[in-house]
Amino acid sequence: MQPRNEEKLDPTLVEIVSKGVKKRREGKDTEFLFGAERVDLEYDDKLRFLGKKGSHSFIVDEPSDRGGTDGGLNPLALFLAGSASCLMMQYVRLSITDGVRLDDFRVSARAHFDRRIRGAFTEMIYDIHIQSKSSNSEITALSEEAERFCYAHNTLAQAGVKMQTNLYHNGQQIR
Repeated sequence: MQPRNEEKLDPTLVEIVSKGVKKRREGKDTEFLFGAERVDLEYDDKLRFLGKKGSHSFIVDEPSDRGGTDGGLNPLALFLAGSASCLMMQYVRLSITDGVRLDDFRVSARAHFDRRIRGAFTEMIYDIHIQSKSSNSEITALSEEAERFCYAHNTLAQAGVKMQTNLYHNGQQIR
């Protein structure tokens, strides 16, 4: 992974990302603050669906042992990947905006859920690993703000899902 410092980053990227972070921190631009997303899905075969988001396509499927063709990620894996990548996106946006260098950044996400009818996710666990010359306090502050910025994290937490972050900085757990 390339070091995430200002002399290595594309100035256009820094400008775009910083502008969005600033607008969210200020909370005044009501038109900007209202967001919407859309994906379209079409049934394909067995338990497989074809998805589109703009010019991007994806497949949602179940493994063969659950009746699918194993042609794509299952819905819960996509949900977990979406939640984890939303959180990761906030870490990166904030690190770009605030000049916090991330030399390496990885997340392993796990979810526990109740399989009964009307069951739900009960816990999301993120093991976040960051290599950085930044201090523990800077990385902890980045982590806390990223969680406040993350729509998926906030939605799940407000729905009563236990959210656990295990934050590792240079191999040592700090949160």
